[in-house]
Amino acid sequence: MSEVKSYRKPYNPPVEATWWTKNPFYTKYILREGTCLCALFVAFELLLGIFLFAMCDLDVEVATAESAAPYMWWVNSFIGNPIVILINLVCLGATLFHASTWFLLMPKAVRVFMNKNTTDLVPETFTVIALYSALGGATVVILIAAFASLP
Repeated sequence: MSEVKSYRKPYNPPVEATWWTKNPFYTKYILREGTCLCALFVAFELLLGIFLFAMCDLDVEVATAESAAPYMWWVNSFIGNPIVILINLVCLGATLFHASTWFLLMPKAVRVFMNKNTTDLVPETFTVIALYSALGGATVVILIAAFASLP
């Protein structure tokens, strides 16, 4: 270890708790990163539903309200609660905001070349349109699967 003493004082600028509100770019960035809280809520909500479904007694010959009571509580009392419905709508909006900002960021983060013999890039609008098309297609497939499973 060196015995030389340094008389330099490190500069530690003061940072306010609201530093991100001064610049709109940082505000949008923090809001986008804050959408992870909504994703966390939805993940825990689905895990609770899966756990309660696993607690159901599915070994009976005829399903009754008692055999599916935990899952039915989750569907009727938890998911049907107006506060949870409101939180889910906020989470949907946050997810759509996150997706749209990510789709606009994608062409800047990933360079997609036209082919391997040229350095021309695929236009940014094509990449964004392809991402929105994939989102729309996945949504349609999920909705078809959900409505096909209804009695």
